[in-house]
Amino acid sequence: MPKFLDSHPTNPDMPAEVVEGIKQKLMAGKPDQFGVVGLNMFVAKDRTYCYAEAPDAQAVHKSHEAMGLKLGPGDVMEVRSLL
Repeated sequence: MPKFLDSHPTNPDMPAEVVEGIKQKLMAGKPDQFGVVGLNMFVAKDRTYCYAEAPDAQAVHKSHEAMGLKLGPGDVMEVRSLL
């Protein structure tokens, strides 16, 4: 399945229970309703980067929209691992 990296602004006010829910979802490794499987998430001060498997970039957009995050053009790119 293709892999994607997306980025969006970091939410500095995210409650601890929401962060824990995201961690649990990543660890479960199950696809959401759009077929997106979160593989990892990298959080910096101003940007968050999500690494996922998905059928296509549109699925990544829809998955984020379902969580209240609208990704713009160029925020999602297909990537491949060298390992």
